[in-house]
Amino acid sequence: MSVAAPSGLMRLTEVRARCAAALAPTTDDDPDVLTDVVDSLSPPVLMLIWADPWLSRRTVGQAMASGYWDAWLEVLCISARVVPGEGFSELEELVSYVIHRLQDHDDTWPPETFYAPRRFDIGGITYLGARLIFRVPVTV
Repeated sequence: MSVAAPSGLMRLTEVRARCAAALAPTTDDDPDVLTDVVDSLSPPVLMLIWADPWLSRRTVGQAMASGYWDAWLEVLCISARVVPGEGFSELEELVSYVIHRLQDHDDTWPPETFYAPRRFDIGGITYLGARLIFRVPVTV
């Protein structure tokens, strides 16, 4: 069943695809964008996943009617395997790339929380990455 979202709001089912389109590579140097959890990857890469909480209901104080939600989208920026090298510089470039691409896009991607670099284990390999959380107004 497909129900049109009110003007300015996305449906929950289209958030990851629209974010992927906003972040899609336009040059050979741009990172790949993954819209699903994977068990292997080749950095630099951006992985679009849901954060916790996944959804929260908007309150009356936020001037939204019942049935509107905030979806918490995570852009996981993975710069490199954890080895000596340029991992932090590349990660800083990935974060800047995401911020600028989403700010310049027609859809609204309100930033919520950006976490410091951490180690992430994917498929038994440890990578350097950072979690960028965006609050996206949606209908479900």
